[in-house]
Amino acid sequence: MKKGLTLTSILMLILGVATLAIGVMDMMVLSGGGDSTEVKALMGLAFILLVLGGLADVIGGLLGLRAVKHARKSTGAVLFGLLALAVGIASVAMEQSVQNICACVIPLVYFICAVSVKAGRA
Repeated sequence: MKKGLTLTSILMLILGVATLAIGVMDMMVLSGGGDSTEVKALMGLAFILLVLGGLADVIGGLLGLRAVKHARKSTGAVLFGLLALAVGIASVAMEQSVQNICACVIPLVYFICAVSVKAGRA
């Protein structure tokens, strides 16, 4: 399971960096739109969804890679995996779509691998 956790952690790092880059570019584009209330609301939404989401993916990827190297330090990866899975399930509960269901696959695999590494079954 260490290989699975390594792979999903690297995927999360790549997706997190891409999401962060898109979020920063989105914030720059929106900042040129003026000072209206709608623009400020869109900037806040973009910050929450893209920048914080990307940052969470990067942190999760780093926690997963740390757990692979030091199995006794895998509690953070397990907790993050559970949190990411809960967010994915909540998004599916709010809107059932193939995209939302597929977005739960990486957190699910990450969580299963992190639990397995913590339990020493890797």
